[in-house]
Amino acid sequence: MPPAGTGLETALRVSAEPPVSTPLGAVPERERFLTVESDPSQEAAVLRARTAPGLLVEGPPGTGKSQTIVNIVADAIGRGESVLVVCQKQAALRVVEKRLAAEGLKERLFVVVDINRDREPIVRALREQEEAIRKADPAHAAALRKQRAGSAGRIETLEAEVDRHHEALHAVDGVTGLSYRSLLGELVGLEAEGNRVNVPSLRLQLAKLDHETISRLEEVCGPLASLWLGSRYEGSPLGVLSDFPADQGVIDAFLREFKRFVQTETERRDVLAQPHRFDVDDPRPLREWLDQHGRMFEAMPTKLRTQLAEWFELFTPRRDGAIPGVEAIDSLEKEADALGRLDERDHDGALFNVLSALPPGELREWHETAKHATAEASFWGRLNPSRWQRRRRLRAFLVSHGEEPTEPRMAALRQSFALELRLRTSRRAVAEVRESLWLEAHQDPSSLRMLRREVEDLLTLLRPVQTAIAAVRACPRPAEAEEMARSGEMEGYRRLQGAFDAAFTRHAARARSRAALNSLAQWFQEGWIADCERGIAHGRAAPDNLLGIVQELGTLEAFQRFRVRAKGLPPDALAVFAALRGVESALRALPTEALEEQVRRIIRREALLGWKLRMEQARPELLLERQELETRVKKLAECDQQMRELNRQLLAIDFDRSRLGSAAAWDSITRLRGPRMKRLREVLDQGVDLGLMHLRPIWLMNPDVASRLLPLKARLFDLVIYDEASQMPVEHAVPTLFRAGRAVISGDEKQMPPTSFFSSRIDGDEDEEFDGEELDEAATEAERTAHEETWNRREVKDCPDLLQLGRGVLPSTTLQIHYRSKYRELIGYSNAAFYGNRLSVPARHPETEIRRVRPVEVLRVDGVYSEQTNEAEARSVVELLAKLWKAPAEKRPSIGVVTFNRKQADLVEEVLEQRAEKDTEFQHAYQAERDRVQDGEDMGFFVKNVENVQGDERDIIVFSTTFGRDKNKSFRRNFGVLGQAGGERRLNVAVTRARERVILVTSIPVGEVSDMLASRRAPDKPRDYLQAYLDYAQKLSAGELELVRGATERLSTEMGSQRAKKRPPDGFATAVAGYIRKLGHEAVPRDDDDAFGLDFAIVDPRTGLFGIAIECDAPCHELLERARAREIWRPGVLARAIPKVHRVSSHAWYHHPEQEQQRLRDAIQAALG
Repeated sequence: MPPAGTGLETALRVSAEPPVSTPLGAVPERERFLTVESDPSQEAAVLRARTAPGLLVEGPPGTGKSQTIVNIVADAIGRGESVLVVCQKQAALRVVEKRLAAEGLKERLFVVVDINRDREPIVRALREQEEAIRKADPAHAAALRKQRAGSAGRIETLEAEVDRHHEALHAVDGVTGLSYRSLLGELVGLEAEGNRVNVPSLRLQLAKLDHETISRLEEVCGPLASLWLGSRYEGSPLGVLSDFPADQGVIDAFLREFKRFVQTETERRDVLAQPHRFDVDDPRPLREWLDQHGRMFEAMPTKLRTQLAEWFELFTPRRDGAIPGVEAIDSLEKEADALGRLDERDHDGALFNVLSALPPGELREWHETAKHATAEASFWGRLNPSRWQRRRRLRAFLVSHGEEPTEPRMAALRQSFALELRLRTSRRAVAEVRESLWLEAHQDPSSLRMLRREVEDLLTLLRPVQTAIAAVRACPRPAEAEEMARSGEMEGYRRLQGAFDAAFTRHAARARSRAALNSLAQWFQEGWIADCERGIAHGRAAPDNLLGIVQELGTLEAFQRFRVRAKGLPPDALAVFAALRGVESALRALPTEALEEQVRRIIRREALLGWKLRMEQARPELLLERQELETRVKKLAECDQQMRELNRQLLAIDFDRSRLGSAAAWDSITRLRGPRMKRLREVLDQGVDLGLMHLRPIWLMNPDVASRLLPLKARLFDLVIYDEASQMPVEHAVPTLFRAGRAVISGDEKQMPPTSFFSSRIDGDEDEEFDGEELDEAATEAERTAHEETWNRREVKDCPDLLQLGRGVLPSTTLQIHYRSKYRELIGYSNAAFYGNRLSVPARHPETEIRRVRPVEVLRVDGVYSEQTNEAEARSVVELLAKLWKAPAEKRPSIGVVTFNRKQADLVEEVLEQRAEKDTEFQHAYQAERDRVQDGEDMGFFVKNVENVQGDERDIIVFSTTFGRDKNKSFRRNFGVLGQAGGERRLNVAVTRARERVILVTSIPVGEVSDMLASRRAPDKPRDYLQAYLDYAQKLSAGELELVRGATERLSTEMGSQRAKKRPPDGFATAVAGYIRKLGHEAVPRDDDDAFGLDFAIVDPRTGLFGIAIECDAPCHELLERARAREIWRPGVLARAIPKVHRVSSHAWYHHPEQEQQRLRDAIQAALG
């Protein structure tokens, strides 16, 4: 029958390809069926046991292998699988049965010890259970499943929230290399140093930089802080200076030149403060204009000034270029010329008024009449009627005005008519000029003489005005001159003259300033010189920063020195200094020697605050307050507890009726008696198809019962579990491996293998044929396959026990929490020597308590070793027992005696009997302790040798190491099984049996056991381990705890695979410790580098034990990644060692220090009284 798909296939390596365990992703809570309280390493084993081909569970002493097996079983049946549990020892079966029953699974399992005697109770139980299920209401199970689904959802939600916060708290930022937790620690430490200076602008600037850059900035800025502070570098007015040496001679020369410039600028400022109209770049044109025209304007008559103002606009060119004033003058001059050519004799005084009153048309008509009437004519012309008619009219005109109509008079009248016509043109021209000059027009017509005089008068008025206006136009400041002219007052000229004088003064001031400025060219930057030049040129006051320069001259030396250094600084450093300038007053208040360190702290703190803000923005869960987290944890604990209880209830009653056969079929296999009753093997064989494995999916038996009872069916069970596999020979496990699909092998390779004194080697034909040599390269594929199969069979046959076989074929996991020992020193040796310090131990005690209690006590007897016994040790052991048993029965510890060989055990038993015969009180105690039962388990006193003590544990283990010097004082290095191969594993078993104390009664000269101690090397032989333990015990018994720690460090040949991420001391922990000391308590560091590491513990003076432990934030350890392990399981376990564990939140300590300190103070007071 081929073993394909079975545990045997894996164990025997039948497949060509080795089985590979399927990676198990995140398991939803609703698919987890754990019932027993478990630690993270145990839960990992439970989940990994789900996948083929199975799992090897390494269970060091006291790590809870039994409870892990119970959870594996519960998880398997919760997922509908069947489980076979196989133990070599009957006692181990009973332990598993008891634990499963405690989880409510009594009705889901069968323990088979005797296939005949156990048949009837098993069949009866099956019959009753099948009938009860058919009558049961399925609604209850449905309700439990629904309730369980709700609890699972709440657990996942709550745990995810708490885990996100924890992960965010400890996640390392890619930019800074810091976690939020370490960042807060640094902040607390920095701020505890005092002199906190806030520079928010620097915070945002530094938030983008990495840790290396910040450190570089600290190194760059710190040493320069003093020079920088004195320089007032940022925004300093001295920034306009050019680079020049800062020695005193150069500075003195600069100050001389600069002060001269300041003086000239001060004078110029005073000049600029005086009223002024304008500035001039060159005063010479103005002076020349004044020399040429000043007197004219100064002596100008008032009337002319008035006319100048009134008529100024007439001499302003119009858009077409014409100048009305000039045109008026031209017109008058033209008229004056025309009037000068007229003959005054043509003026007719008698008829002037008559002629001047004639309408223009009539005047021209009379002029034509007179002209034709008086013109010379020929004879015939004189006879022309038209001429006679005109002459008659002319004579009539004269007669009508009282004049003689003579020929001369008529000729004179003709000239008068012509004069009047011409005068009328001039009168119009003069009238237009007068109108443009806003002069009043004449009412009566002007005669030729009067018109001549009027034209001359107008020209006399206009020509001075024209001259003055020309002078105004010629002024270099025509606008100001025009304003003066338009004012029409002498005061206008005086104002103009004053403006000119002011401009001359300002020009002179500018000239002096320029001269002084030019001498500063070597001291100032070109840009500043140019700005000053422009300011002087534009009449602006001294540069805005001139006063600032004057005020900052005291920093000149420091500024120039720092400026040179600043050229080599990175931009980030200059930006840091610029931001720090905002807190200059606070920095100046510091002593000079403290300035550098304060600047470093500011940079560091503001960077941390910037990073903190960035982290909080990226991970908002970091802002969760302590109270919020505590509320979530409390709810999570309630849900987790409820979930385990629901698992217990559901696993006990969750049956699927459809998977059960008919009632008749069940009746046929569950007959209790009669000819047709079935044997137990038949019940199993036929019951599988009827749902037997659904009703009772858990079967417990030893290898012998299993091989005789179980039908020879491959994969009869989904899973087979082996407990204490290190004591199970491989051949005992073969039948059950075949009957299961997966195998979970539980044990400890560092504990005892099966005793092999009387076993024989399994030989076969291939032993002679197979010599272990490699095949030639020319070997065929068939030869290679045969060679590999032979090698695999040989390897399986040579395995001393099932555990060793499992190590080669199964993936493995290790249980890492040691619960048994009340004192961690009891497991300290084994943890270092055999488990690489991977075991986490919750026990915590002050060193004074360890020295007082002496968890490992050495009683040196130095008895004689004779005939494989040591009588002195045996009697010392019995005396010790007598003392221990004098206590009242209820206060006596459970005790076991372990000897290093069988004969010594017999001797101890013999001496015990002898003492019991003589001492009645001793006899009663002896008998009571032999029959002791505790919590339903056998806790009776025993005397055993190291070969058969595995699986036992007692409060106190008394050792009789047996070996010593013989009667000749010689010591032989012969330690029986402890000195043989695997002897160290037997030693490990023996020294890990005690829960509270080990008392070592010994005669062995420790230094002579081996050369390991002398050579200071790591142990590598069985007797090395024996010597190491004796040395460890001797130092511990003497209270030399520092030497004990050194000894265990030498023993550990490998580092634990899951070590705590030990935090270096940080500001937060230091602050907490300081506060505890301030309260008057000693904060004892207790970071033991495992899952139970604590930051501090405080001794309760009333008990001498730790009364309270303090942890600074949640621990960060690979076993504690999940919230339930970290926040629920761990505190619960620690509470057994220390009554109160108080967690201080770094977030709360930083943001609300007084409240968090009050919480700590209250917790300490409550714990210590």
